[in-house]
Amino acid sequence: MLAVVGVGIARGHLTERGKKLIETADVVYGSRKALSLVDEIAGSKSVIIESFSRKTYEEIEEEAKNRNVVVLSTGDPMVSGMGTKLNADVVEPGISSVLVALSRLRTDLCDVVVVKCHARDCLNEIIRFLDFRPVLSLITRDFDFKELSGEISKKLKKFGSGEVRAVVLEELCGNERIFEVESLEKLENFSLSSSNAILYLEIKNTKSATSAERLNNLD
Repeated sequence: MLAVVGVGIARGHLTERGKKLIETADVVYGSRKALSLVDEIAGSKSVIIESFSRKTYEEIEEEAKNRNVVVLSTGDPMVSGMGTKLNADVVEPGISSVLVALSRLRTDLCDVVVVKCHARDCLNEIIRFLDFRPVLSLITRDFDFKELSGEISKKLKKFGSGEVRAVVLEELCGNERIFEVESLEKLENFSLSSSNAILYLEIKNTKSATSAERLNNLD
């Protein structure tokens, strides 16, 4: 059997079902970070995944035909995690950085669009979705804040009015740093101090089309 288990982003995020899956596994695969969050449970069954490649996933799937195999996913397996990488029999959810960020922002998941910014075209997605919803983006250190602020400025001119709320959240559930960026100028010059972070963006008080009207015009 093959199970993918979300371990969350801090100790204590593991579900009871996830714990039982790890306890009954013959082998537990994961990144160094994921394994470190459950080292007391996984113990000597832990195996570090050195290469996150299709070949590695196929080898794990083959092994799982004869053994109970668990693959750990930091955060939640179905939020930019391991859930789509493997053909698993069981996927056990975890607490993702997205959910932690929403709790800090007091924002409902159903009210935002989540964008994974690990590709160069993510900026287009952010700008496009800002037409009708706040955007929560998973960003890395090379994220281009300058280009983003320029595109938002263009969008505000198109709307004819409005303001932007921008919040950067780093090291959630650790040495947390949460910054409310006060203006587009400050957003343009912003830089991350960690390799991964979350950016929340919302255009407020626009006098242009309603959210529903803008959604209908996305095509």
